Amino acid sequence: MQRLLADYGAKVRALVISHGLGQHGIDPEDVEQEVRIRLWRAVERDRSAAFHASYIQRVVASTVIDALRRAQVRAAEPLPEESEEGISLPDETAGPEQSASGTQHVEKLKACLDALPERRRLPISLHLQGFALQEIADLIGTSAEAARKLVSRGLDELKERLRELGAGDYDD
Repeated sequence: MQRLLADYGAKVRALVISHGLGQHGIDPEDVEQEVRIRLWRAVERDRSAAFHASYIQRVVASTVIDALRRAQVRAAEPLPEESEEGISLPDETAGPEQSASGTQHVEKLKACLDALPERRRLPISLHLQGFALQEIADLIGTSAEAARKLVSRGLDELKERLRELGAGDYDD
C-alpha cells in the first residue's frame, strides 16, 4: 500500500483537486482520504493485484461522484416551525383576490412607513426586518433605551396611520 501511494499519491491529489469540489462545499482532502481508504481496502482484498493508473482514476472518479451525490442530498437547514418565531408559509391555495389584497396591504404599509418622520422611519424599518434593539441602537448611533422608545413610538404611529387607511385594527 505504501508503494502504491508513493507511486500515485500526487496523481490522486491532482485528480481530486481537478474536479473543483470546493465550489460544491466539499473538502478535497476528505475525498482524497476516502480514495486512500478505498485503495487500502482493495489492496487488502487482493494483495497480488496490480493497480494501474486507470484503476486509480476510476476509484477517484467514483469517490468524487459519491461525494457530489452526498452533497446534493445533504439536508438543508430546516425551516422554523410556526410556533418558534411566528413565521408561517404563504397559503398556496390563496386565490388572486387574496394575493392582490396582500399586495395592497404591503403597499399601504410602505406608504405609512414613508410618512413617518425620518428619526422613527429607520428604527421601525430595522425592527420590521428583525433587528434587535441593541443592533438598531448601534446602527442609528443611540442608546438601546432611545432605540426602544423610537421603535415603540414609531410602531404606535405606524399602527395609527394604517388604521386611518383602513388596513386593519391592531391590538396595542
